[in-house]
Amino acid sequence: MCNRKHANFVYTGLIIINICATYLAGGIGVYAAAAFRKYGRIDLFNLLFVTEPLIRSIALLISGKAGEYFGRKNLYLWSVAAFAFSIGICAVAPNGMVFLIVRSFSGFFWGLFFTNVFAIVNDVFPKEQYAVRIGVMQTVNALIFIVGPIICGVLIEKWNWRISLGAMLPFFVVGLLFVECFMPQNKKREATATSQKNGIQRKRKQFEAIRLRSLLRQEGFAVLIVIISVYTLVYSTGNYIPLYAQTVLKASVTLSATVLVPCNIMGMLFSTLTGMYIAKKGCSKELLMAMSGVALCGSLLYIESALKPSFFIIILSTAILGIGAGIYQVMPFAFVQRYMTKDLMAEGTSFIGFIEGIASVIAGVIYSIVMRNGEAIGLVFSSIFGVCVFVIVLLKFKEPGY
Repeated sequence: MCNRKHANFVYTGLIIINICATYLAGGIGVYAAAAFRKYGRIDLFNLLFVTEPLIRSIALLISGKAGEYFGRKNLYLWSVAAFAFSIGICAVAPNGMVFLIVRSFSGFFWGLFFTNVFAIVNDVFPKEQYAVRIGVMQTVNALIFIVGPIICGVLIEKWNWRISLGAMLPFFVVGLLFVECFMPQNKKREATATSQKNGIQRKRKQFEAIRLRSLLRQEGFAVLIVIISVYTLVYSTGNYIPLYAQTVLKASVTLSATVLVPCNIMGMLFSTLTGMYIAKKGCSKELLMAMSGVALCGSLLYIESALKPSFFIIILSTAILGIGAGIYQVMPFAFVQRYMTKDLMAEGTSFIGFIEGIASVIAGVIYSIVMRNGEAIGLVFSSIFGVCVFVIVLLKFKEPGY
């Protein structure tokens, strides 16, 4: 564990890199659309939102094991550097196909460093500070999701989409320097901390397939995975709200982009509050009941938005869902760090990221089919998942140790 001053420097570096990565994730629809229009390959736009999440999910699945094998600091530094390099290639890509391929595979590097952020925070801070630190980090992420696309749009209008990508590269360098200079390198990896005689044998086992059976045997983890999967199907409706605003509500592109601002603000606020709550009371059933309850209420309000479309109803419903989103962004990762055995923490964190990624891909397939009958019907369909996640939490979840 770092001393307090060095830990804060490492945390600053993590925050800077997270800001850059979140900016690129939140603004992908803006700069990718501009890029593909410029290339005359708008047909590749939708494909990007299939290939990138799939590749990212694969990386998320192996990121925990990779962090143990290569060392979390080493993996984090190299994967962030590779991610930044891939973004640089995108900024100078000569055609739409190169842009698609490179931006898709940049998701692989993003997946490798994303879940290791949570493990690094756990390494450098005392256990009692973990939930608060993650809550603050997720709050910053939520803020960037609010302002990032706006900044991206301004850069594109003032200069071009290539500048909107390239402008992030110096910040990646600064963040990497903070982590490189102030985070100590683990002298011994956990998997080789036994005697020298068993070192080689344990190192061979270190990069075996993820221990799914061991993970699911951890108290409460299997139920949590089901809850996260179903909740993601509700949470993913946010991807379609701007489209709903532009079609059903006849809003301009600029106005439709602001519809989710209240949702993101609530997510930002409740990310911090969730971290503070968990630090004091743990991952209680009451917390998950709150998350699933607002998912149910928000998704049921979509029914009203279909029967009587209005900006007030759609903003209210997404703002309510934003409360649950704030909890969703913190609670699963805090659960792993708080309740799982130390040797499974990295794998548990990466597996949660993998599940969220796969669930979001499934959500995209489901809603693309349902929305053939209209965007409003697609949003209403999410109420089924809202009911399911509430019932699962009510009947099945029990905080470990109780």
